[in-house]
Amino acid sequence: MLIVHALAEVYGCQAIIEDAAKLVEAAKTAAAAVGARTVGEFQVKYEPQGLTIAVFLAESHIIITTWPEYQLALIDVLMCNSEMDYNQVVRQIREQISPDGHLVMHTVPRNIAASP
Repeated sequence: MLIVHALAEVYGCQAIIEDAAKLVEAAKTAAAAVGARTVGEFQVKYEPQGLTIAVFLAESHIIITTWPEYQLALIDVLMCNSEMDYNQVVRQIREQISPDGHLVMHTVPRNIAASP
């Protein structure tokens, strides 16, 4: 099975990237919009600033790590159901954290199989 691992850099983020609860909600909402099911979540706050939130899905995960001092967030989306649109997930999160900022998207094909 071939799936896509999406890695996005979002620049020009708003203050929401310092609020773990709002980031978790943005990730969960984006996941639900493509039909993914949330099965867990975790968050880590760094000192003096920044955080990482992880939303675990029945279909894999969404992770957001922030650098408020740079107004930067990195978004990691892996959906094991290839029919779920990872672009829509990234787009929805970006609309919440940086509607006017700059997005750089990277994709990595992942072969899910017993051997390469």
